[in-house]
Amino acid sequence: MDAVTTQRYIALLDLDAFYASVEVLEEPSLDGKPLLIGGSPQSRGVVAAASYEARKFGCHSAMPMSRAVRLCPEAIVLPPRFHLYREYSGRVMDILQRESGVVQQMSIDEAYVDLTPVSSDMQDAVNRAHRMQGRIRVDLGLPCSVGVASNKMVAKVACETGKPGGFVVVEPGTESAFLADLDVRSLPGIGPRSTERLKSHGYLVLGQIASAPSEALVTILGPWGAALKQRARGEDPSPVHPERETKSVSAEETFAADVSVRETLVEELRRMGDRVARSLEKHGLVGRTVTLKLRLADFTTITRSTSRENATAHADAILADALHLLDTNWDPGTSVRLIGVGVSNLRPIQVPGQLALELSDGQREN
Repeated sequence: MDAVTTQRYIALLDLDAFYASVEVLEEPSLDGKPLLIGGSPQSRGVVAAASYEARKFGCHSAMPMSRAVRLCPEAIVLPPRFHLYREYSGRVMDILQRESGVVQQMSIDEAYVDLTPVSSDMQDAVNRAHRMQGRIRVDLGLPCSVGVASNKMVAKVACETGKPGGFVVVEPGTESAFLADLDVRSLPGIGPRSTERLKSHGYLVLGQIASAPSEALVTILGPWGAALKQRARGEDPSPVHPERETKSVSAEETFAADVSVRETLVEELRRMGDRVARSLEKHGLVGRTVTLKLRLADFTTITRSTSRENATAHADAILADALHLLDTNWDPGTSVRLIGVGVSNLRPIQVPGQLALELSDGQREN
């Protein structure tokens, strides 16, 4: 048991060519074409993002758009739609939150997920990370890369080595060996100037830094040199810091084949209600609002909510609300592709939840 509590399982998820991937989702005819997202090449615009097809020509973010267009004349230039990217990013983060409540979003397209609280061992964590990557691909249509390791830094490097679309696992105890043959520039925090200094002294790969005398590294880089040696050995104790409070707890399931039988839907709601209740209990939370989500065979999505006077985390109460919403918003015999249930309007547990129901039209959304 002690070994389990001291071992950490951290995943780093990075959406591949995120802005370009979203644009392709919105307009499938762009698939496979070189895309440049950013300002106009006729002005002083810069590249905010480039698809992998455009990167083959040497285009990259922060490059002047005029230069990028010269490198890749056939590129399609699109203005950024940040509101759209934020919307997709929010959906991704919701998926990560459903797998673990300990998520640290680093940017619009990248986040660390601490799977330690919900995983029994590394294989369990890997399975959960695979599930996150699969749900983002299947439910949202977005490609992403994942690195799984015992700490944030190694997970980050693992993710980078697998791009695009990769899934790289660094088993506990193999961190130093995994890093050893990588270029010194691969380590987060080593910029171009530090890379130049290290290489000028013969330090080309991380294994050389890991075995170097600390005094030599301090001479080259100053006090940071000693910390760099530890990082090159794969050591990073920094925690995953959740940057937003849990606003909802939910679960959903996409069926392998469309379902039109009420009993099957009810059984799935029962299973998910139990899962949501366990998650609420684990986090010490109760909620007032239960939400039902249905995606029909034609991809129409129905979302309906009901609120109660007294917050609850009880599985039976969650199921009762979900069944009420199902019976009032689903036409019997209609084929369902996806079903989900969630609880929001959360607060810390103070008193046990009660079963009083109060339907609030204000909480409903289409």
